[in-house]
Amino acid sequence: MNSCEVWLYEFLKGKDFVLCDVVREEAKKQGFKKSEFKAARKNIGVETISNANWSENGTTEWFWRLPE
Repeated sequence: MNSCEVWLYEFLKGKDFVLCDVVREEAKKQGFKKSEFKAARKNIGVETISNANWSENGTTEWFWRLPE
């Protein structure tokens, strides 16, 4: 794994769901480029889920997690 993949894996490890915007913000703080980050997400198989079906306020938010 490259450094971005390692960082993303460690950031998500042990967490159920993490708000996508939070992960992106932290990745940016770590100095990763958007292209690196997108590739890392794909390469380690990050699962993406939205709250569209259970959102009470009608706002869709996206969450990431590691595959089980």
